[in-house]
Amino acid sequence: MDRLNQAKTPTEVYQAALDLVLERLKPERALIFYGYDAQEQLAAQVGHNLDPKTVLDMGDVSLGILQDAMEAGEAKMLVDAMQDPRFGERTSAVLSGIRSVLSCPIRDDGGEIEGLIYLDSRIQSAAFKQADLPWLNELSLAIQNRLTALK
Repeated sequence: MDRLNQAKTPTEVYQAALDLVLERLKPERALIFYGYDAQEQLAAQVGHNLDPKTVLDMGDVSLGILQDAMEAGEAKMLVDAMQDPRFGERTSAVLSGIRSVLSCPIRDDGGEIEGLIYLDSRIQSAAFKQADLPWLNELSLAIQNRLTALK
């Protein structure tokens, strides 16, 4: 987490967090969302194998899965989206081919959700482990702490 704590701009914070996720969890695809756009959708800041500028418009990830992650309000793992009755028949989940998902909200100082760490794999189910959730929570808190320190 040292790299994240040395970041001097919000963009550097997002990139450092993404780098840490890639090193530790090795997801096929990943996004760090933070803040909201004019349509009150989460704003993707950085991505791995996903374009943050077009990801929500192009249907590369399931909006239903993102919404579920936000509503859960805590780190969450989806072992196989295709087998989950909430998502297995959703067109966006089927078209994007998402199997495993790991997500964690990023909260502001007041406890409101301001962002989301999102990882997925279209290749394998159970790509992530339950033991990854506490680390992802720790990363989420470190992101918010660094962003607060930069204000």
